[in-house]
Amino acid sequence: MRAYLGIDGGGTHTRSLLISESGHILGRAVTGPSNVQQVSSQALRGTLQQLLDQTFINLPDEIECVASCFGLAGAASAHNKNDIRDILGSLIPVPSEPPILTSDAHIALIGALGDCPGLMLVAGTGSICLGRDADGIIHRTGGWGAAFDDLGSGYWIGRKAVQMTFQESDGRRPSGPWQSNVLKLLSCNTTEHLLCKLKTGEINNSHIAALAPMVIQLSQERVSDAVDILNHAVRKLVAAISTTYVKVKLRPAPLILVGGLLEQSKLFRDQLSAALKIEEPDIQIQNILMSPIAGAVVVACKKSNNNVPNELEQALVALSTDSSVIR
Repeated sequence: MRAYLGIDGGGTHTRSLLISESGHILGRAVTGPSNVQQVSSQALRGTLQQLLDQTFINLPDEIECVASCFGLAGAASAHNKNDIRDILGSLIPVPSEPPILTSDAHIALIGALGDCPGLMLVAGTGSICLGRDADGIIHRTGGWGAAFDDLGSGYWIGRKAVQMTFQESDGRRPSGPWQSNVLKLLSCNTTEHLLCKLKTGEINNSHIAALAPMVIQLSQERVSDAVDILNHAVRKLVAAISTTYVKVKLRPAPLILVGGLLEQSKLFRDQLSAALKIEEPDIQIQNILMSPIAGAVVVACKKSNNNVPNELEQALVALSTDSSVIR
């Protein structure tokens, strides 16, 4: 029996799905971040080793070979792809084909649209918009990393909250909810303590992105600065969608929304949908075909077999619509 391993690695979580060619789940797990641009090779190895140890813990003896696809954030522009592939190949504890290394955005696109043309916005810790045109060419807007881009993402929103905290602490803003909330959520006693943790890397991008739900909650409470931050984030994401829409030249165009920021906050998703309806009425938001991790399995299977067995495809679609299954 053959099996397929899909890995979906982002700036906050890394997920695995090991599934047989007949669609039977053999293992799955969740660990921490695996953005290859933000974690060291040692940390990446540790995260993936823990993930695969949990995934393969009850593997049946009849498994002959595993084909795998690792969709890791930052992989598309990583300078050390060969080193990363060496790490991946050394971690799978059973006979396996050479692992495929690609980006988390790529597997999300495969899962979301299959082979069809359309648009996909990813907004989680980072953000990116991808589009596939009628000729199958993929176009990219954004996603150049937290330091200079990823506008409207969870990290971008959380970073604004940290800025508000420092400005509130030194008097540039009147006393408000920012300092107390941010310090509590990041386990800091003072703003100086916060600054120290930021400079040493003890607080990383995923920690900053985890502030986004707090900003959304403050927006619901009509805190004006929080409302402004979310409105600004929505405008940035709509701009990325509009730019990609021009590139793919589809009229009309389906759009898939994925990523933790959009999946976990109905308020933020509704704000984005409303703004998009005004700016781009010919773009129609649709449900995903499959989840990103299912997309990784599809990539692995097609590379190995040139096709996806019907039983496996049906199982992946069913898993992607089951809210109890890790996404």
